[in-house]
Amino acid sequence: MSLSFKGHTVVVTGAGGGLGKTYSLLFASRGANVVVNDFNGAAAQKVVDEITQAGGKAVANTSSVTDGNAVIKSALDAFGGVTILINNAGILRDKGFKNMSDKEWDQIMDVHVKGAYSCTKAAWPIFRKQKFGRIINTTSAAGLYGNFGQANYSAAKMGLVGFTKTLAFEGAKYNIKSTVIAPMAASAMTETIMPPEMLANLKPQFVAPFVVAVCHPDGPDASGRIFEVGAGFIAEVRWEQSKGAVFKPDATFTPSAVKARWSEINDFSNPRYLKSLAEIDMKGNREAALKAPPNSQASPEVRFDGKTVIVTGAGAGLGRIYALMYSKLGANVVVNDVSEKGAKSVVDEIVKSGGKATTAICSAEDGETIVKAAVDKFGGAHVLVANAGILRDKSFTAMTEQEWDIVMAIHLRATYKCAKAVWPVFQKQKYGRILTTCSPTGVYGNFGQANYATAKAGITGLTKTLAIEGAKYNILANVIAPTAGTAMTETVWPKEMLEAFRPEHIAPLVGYLTSQDNDEVTGKLFELSGGWVAQTRWQRSGGYGFPTQKPYTPEDVVAKWKQITVFDERATHPTSTSEAMQQLIENFENKGEDVKAKL
Repeated sequence: MSLSFKGHTVVVTGAGGGLGKTYSLLFASRGANVVVNDFNGAAAQKVVDEITQAGGKAVANTSSVTDGNAVIKSALDAFGGVTILINNAGILRDKGFKNMSDKEWDQIMDVHVKGAYSCTKAAWPIFRKQKFGRIINTTSAAGLYGNFGQANYSAAKMGLVGFTKTLAFEGAKYNIKSTVIAPMAASAMTETIMPPEMLANLKPQFVAPFVVAVCHPDGPDASGRIFEVGAGFIAEVRWEQSKGAVFKPDATFTPSAVKARWSEINDFSNPRYLKSLAEIDMKGNREAALKAPPNSQASPEVRFDGKTVIVTGAGAGLGRIYALMYSKLGANVVVNDVSEKGAKSVVDEIVKSGGKATTAICSAEDGETIVKAAVDKFGGAHVLVANAGILRDKSFTAMTEQEWDIVMAIHLRATYKCAKAVWPVFQKQKYGRILTTCSPTGVYGNFGQANYATAKAGITGLTKTLAIEGAKYNILANVIAPTAGTAMTETVWPKEMLEAFRPEHIAPLVGYLTSQDNDEVTGKLFELSGGWVAQTRWQRSGGYGFPTQKPYTPEDVVAKWKQITVFDERATHPTSTSEAMQQLIENFENKGEDVKAKL
């Protein structure tokens, strides 16, 4: 079977060189009409000329990817439609976190995340109406695992994983399939950070056939799935969840109780592989928790005497419970909230019970003001719990740009701003604990929450990089995906759910992870609700390695799909970009017949 794209129109962003150019040429060679988008008009036109000289059809577009309407309009004007969108455009603004500017953060978010949103938003109604569409979003190893000097890039690229998973749910009934790839290929971006001999083995031609294969109407179903691709090697990546531990949700559920059963929480001997929020056994976990005996306590008790803790969004819900817990365990607490009434109420509650607290009444995006409140009142800061959040749930079709932007700002940008403000304090004292907040939606995607899923997944990518950069300074950073009854969930949950899954059942894990008792756990993701706590990590299939003396074809991908996607005894658990690269590098030497990639 030869995969033809005759009658299809493909929009490729960032297509003036590298991967985008290679995608454009391959799609055109298979009969597709191609819109070659790039801010560099000369580069885009050069690709168009190469396509037309070979007998293909293509037009150039020089619009910013943040103007998705203009990008998609080129396809409609030139070819009368669009069926495939490849969100490939990207830039790098690498910088150590301490020295990263807001401009460098915002530029990366605009091009990678806002650009993918804007182009997809413009194409979405067309895809829905014709009941066909294929979307490829581009993550990276830095997004999946974190990478030194790439906090902005890691956050953006991981955000696109959450975005893709939600698009897959929302597009299913309209035959709109969305896939996210982590490509490793030579490009204008990678040539600044990779040696020439490595770049020579990472040709874009060893990525493009995979993309073409999964975009074909008769290609394998890769919707909502993640793939690492490069140097002839292809593997699927999925979430693996530990069985975890169940705690009795009473007064004995404390940070010390979490410490006592830490190895159980992180036991992957009987893992689970969930594909959606609906598969989380909240009822079963809750019932098991209620039947559990009182929780044993580690000794000495986990405490925060002499420590100052910042909690954002602490005027109600989870943040309030965190603040009260920290005060009870001896900490000075900075209660941040936009609500003056809420923040002061929590401070009064703490002071009346003999604790010490102060308010920081401002947006969580105003990290400098929040950290200044801690330093002015208590002389420093030791813990940051980035908890502030809002919901603006709406189907992707109905979601407005404002609803997208505000969720990204309050969740992701605010987390960045608070971490950025407290970072020099933590570095100087060579101690700090950061706890950020993802969500099951950020892990699995969820209908009607494209903005929220993207922001929450982005926080996971940011946190993994903070863990890497903070290691030498004893700054540990972890991320949780809690399910709890809060002001955010009360609009969508029934009353009995709100009562059963209380914020009090989330706080003990937060307490342990941010304590000095935790002196090594960093860069990890934990899911928890109603007394159940588990770790969630990446698992990668053993994958398939094609010979590298010539590029494989889209038809080869179809033929080897089972080998690419099977999670058998060859599956691995990469935790860093270097580990993820290892199998790709091993495939450099694969010059012979088709063989499975070596471990």
